[in-house]
Formats: sequence, structure tokens, C-alpha cells
Amino acid sequence: MENYQQNYIYFNNVIKSYGSEVVLNSLSFSIQKNDFVALIGNNGCGKTTTINIICNLIPYDDGIVEIFGSKLTPNFLSYKRDLGVVLSSPYLIEAFSIIEYLSFVGDFQFLQKEEIKNRSFDMIKLFELEEFETKKIGNLSSGNKMKVSLAAAMIHNPKVLILDEPFVNLDIKTQQILREILKSLKGKKTILITSHNIDLVVDLSDHFLIMERGKLLLQIPFNKNVPLEELKEKISCYLVTSDHSAGQIDWLK
Repeated sequence: MENYQQNYIYFNNVIKSYGSEVVLNSLSFSIQKNDFVALIGNNGCGKTTTINIICNLIPYDDGIVEIFGSKLTPNFLSYKRDLGVVLSSPYLIEAFSIIEYLSFVGDFQFLQKEEIKNRSFDMIKLFELEEFETKKIGNLSSGNKMKVSLAAAMIHNPKVLILDEPFVNLDIKTQQILREILKSLKGKKTILITSHNIDLVVDLSDHFLIMERGKLLLQIPFNKNVPLEELKEKISCYLVTSDHSAGQIDWLK
């Protein structure tokens, strides 16, 4: 194994079960410094479980997980200062206003008060949340909650961004804003993203991990000599294998 300056995230034969259900089945992959990796798979393939393990939200049963070269254990938490995390179902303190929440996160990440103030202003402006900044998070729309989650993930300028379905519930304009942000960070930060939007992940990522039933089915590196449409088709063919259709249901006419 290479040192942590190369492999920021490392899974080796990782197993995770819930009772008799095996969710991750000897999952192995590595993500190197400044990689932009898309973790792709159909619902239930284990993507969110993988991310929850990386973020130390749930334990794994067997195998090896290393973050920045150190084995991930339940008590290993200091690395989280280098992570910016957006979960598909964001954990937010809904009694806080946006500005209170960003201040809380900035303080938790040991930013100076002036840094917190300036960066909170920048994030609120970037995601066009000015009119909502004193509103309680619990009263925001799902799209604006996702914007707050994104702002909180970036406010401490982390080395690694972990983004689980970050485009969900965002309007078209904000999707484009996020797309441009991620493009600007390409090659500067390590990014792991999950999304069901093949167009987005192919446009952004330089490496693709395709999962099925808790295992890594295929790794596809980006190749600038391969047309994007061909790459999309190659990824899609591993995800769409069913011949089911509404036409098979006699009563659905």
C-alpha cells in the first residue's frame, strides 16, 4: 500500500451486514490524493453504507478501512477535520438559523471568529441564501436545506469532500452553481461523489467505481480519448440490465 499522501481512502475486503443481509461483500477500492471519484450503482448496492463507514457513522464488520493511512476505528475521529461531508439525508440542527449553524460548524472546525464570519457570508452569497440567513433551518425547503449542508461541508476548506447525492432537491440554477464549484476544485481536492445522474458524474469525475450488491463490479478511469457519450453508454450498460416495463402489467393502461 502506498503512503497516505497517495491513498487518502482505502478499503480492503470490507464486509458489512445487517443481520442476515450482507450489504458490503468484500468491497475493495482506493482513492488517491486529488482524485475525483464517482461511486455509481443502483439503489441498495451499498453506496450510502460505504460513505457512512468512511465518515465513521457506522462500524464495519471485517476487512480494512484506512483514512489518510491510519486504520479506521470507532474512536478515530480527528481525521474528520479534513472531511467535508454532505449526506443524502442531511443531519442539520433545525432549531438554528443558517447563520447560527454555519457559525457552529466553523467553531467546531476550530476556525477563528473572523474567518467564520467571512466564510459564512461567502457561502450564503454563493448559494443565494441571503433572504433566509436568519430563518430557522427547520422551516426551509428541502432544496435550501441541501444548500446549507453544502455550505457547512465547505466552510472549513477540507482536503476531502464526500458528497452523497448532493444534487438531490437542488433547483437547476443551484445544480449549475455546484457543478461549477466542483469543476473548480478538480485536481485540488479529493472528491468522492455518488449520483444517479450519469451526465453529471461523467462531466465531473475522472474515475468511476461501479457497485452491485455490495461489491465493486468495475473500475473505469477517465480517458480523454474516449467520447463522453461512449463513456456514458459504457457505464449505463452495467446499471440497466432489466427488461421490465409498464407494458408487462396488463391493468396499467
